[in-house]
Amino acid sequence: MSEANQAITARLEKLKKQFNSLLTPPTAKDSTVRFIGLRAFQVAFAVARDLAQGQLSLRAMSLVYYTVISFIPLLALTFSVLKGLGAHNSMEPALLNLLAPLGDRADEVTRNIIMFVENVRVDVLGFVSLGVLIYTVLNMMQKIEAAFNFIWSVSEGRKLATRVSDYLFALIVSPLLIFVSVGISSYINTNFFAVYIESLLFGGTIIAIVGTLFAFFFMSMAFAFAYRFIPNTRVRFGPAFIGGMMTTIIWKAMGIFFQSVFANSSSNEIIYLAFFTIILVMIFIYLGWLVLLTGSSIAYYIQNPTRIHIGRQKPRLSIADQESNALNVAFLIIKRFQAQQTPWSAMELSEHLRLNPIVVDDVLDTLLGINFITPTDQDPQRYLPTGAVERATIQSLWRQMRHYAPSTHVNSNIARPVPEVNEFLKDLEEQAAQELGERRFHNSDENNE
Repeated sequence: MSEANQAITARLEKLKKQFNSLLTPPTAKDSTVRFIGLRAFQVAFAVARDLAQGQLSLRAMSLVYYTVISFIPLLALTFSVLKGLGAHNSMEPALLNLLAPLGDRADEVTRNIIMFVENVRVDVLGFVSLGVLIYTVLNMMQKIEAAFNFIWSVSEGRKLATRVSDYLFALIVSPLLIFVSVGISSYINTNFFAVYIESLLFGGTIIAIVGTLFAFFFMSMAFAFAYRFIPNTRVRFGPAFIGGMMTTIIWKAMGIFFQSVFANSSSNEIIYLAFFTIILVMIFIYLGWLVLLTGSSIAYYIQNPTRIHIGRQKPRLSIADQESNALNVAFLIIKRFQAQQTPWSAMELSEHLRLNPIVVDDVLDTLLGINFITPTDQDPQRYLPTGAVERATIQSLWRQMRHYAPSTHVNSNIARPVPEVNEFLKDLEEQAAQELGERRFHNSDENNE
């Protein structure tokens, strides 16, 4: 029996090693096919791990609540912008395309939404009502940004002034994109163009393929725009577009699933499903947000392949690692200040040191708490040393970090320390001050040379 257990254990260890080998980063020696295959597997593994941890699902659920509250005000503002551009008729086909996964019920839901939005006249709203309307929309977009910032490991959202301008920009640009996409679709479907293509061999098939690819491309571009714009960090177009394409594929697959549920329902079930429409729409909104967040996660890992192994859970570091990370960050900030270069941002520090962004944020919070660094007014924030770098000693910073505690920390006076331990720690700090107290981040000899 023991031999069988040992064989099973050895087999499991072998499988574990083979699986870990698939998670090792591909090298330049690998072929293109192997490189793409390994990277795709690793990104899929990282996204599946995020979904299993439940954070994406939790944020998708919270966004359902804000969507239900703010969806009509958002459409009302969008409708007013489109109406000013003379393109308000493009909202209905855009909503039909968005709600296509609901199958036959997409027409009913779209018709009710358009009827409700048309009854909301933004031009006759009072000052207070208009303010509440705009606040509701901006609050919803702030919650959306917070969800995307979590995916992109960004601890801080946009500042108030930047937030208002960026969100209003999105409310103006999005209707323009809808207008352009619907306009081009209408041009493709004109009689002259359709008749010319259909006159060719396999013309009908060509039109169907072109129409499908065109819709797929514009939907992917819309998702890519969201992935680039919403997070409060720089997102490259390539990863955003790949994430947008994957989101479109998942969205279309979800649409097929929803439509098959209705198509396979009997007449009695359809009658009962009529009372289930509201719940069904909420489930659809939840799955829509989950798909959107999943696509953003795909774009995140494509742009940051080194984060595939790290994940988003806060790592449990040793005390030595915490001190080392803090001193490394302080050293880099001081050196860049000495070189009179652009100060470090949190994301740049994370990428340079290959540390989890959560770890870097904790280090920066500690350095800010002891007033060793100060943030700039730039977006994203960058960090500068507060005092004269010539006087900054490593031992002094090390001691300040060891004794720093946030305001929410439990009062240390309540604890009953052991005298022998306290004496050892006191001697440790005194010995470090005597032996290493003169070591500095700034080396004046190097500057003199």
